[in-house]
Amino acid sequence: MSTPPIVMVVDDDDELARLFKRLLEGNGFGSVSFNDPLLALKHFKDDPQGYWLVIADLKMPNLNGIDLAKNIRNISSSVKILLITGFFDDEYLKGSNFKEAYISEVLHKPVKLAELLKCVHELFYSKVTTK
Repeated sequence: MSTPPIVMVVDDDDELARLFKRLLEGNGFGSVSFNDPLLALKHFKDDPQGYWLVIADLKMPNLNGIDLAKNIRNISSSVKILLITGFFDDEYLKGSNFKEAYISEVLHKPVKLAELLKCVHELFYSKVTTK
């Protein structure tokens, strides 16, 4: 039996991170969740080939989702990154950091679980993201 594809969920809202993790696991994806983006980055550095997708919230303490994505992108050009934000007109999404992070997709909160799952499936079956 093969290992399911692993998705890393990073959100400082513990309840939301656990909800996304359960949704993914219930639909055939392996998943790990982190509430601390610095800890998530450390785990990614330890096993960059272990993840095919990172789902990250934009606004988090210590490291925002775009900076997390940039750090991850410096380690792996193939991992896909889904950014979730509650801010529709956010300056973060217009800056050079956003472009340098090579974000695969952005979803706006509140995220419907069906919409998140559809996006994850589309990313899974799309071509690999490269720098």
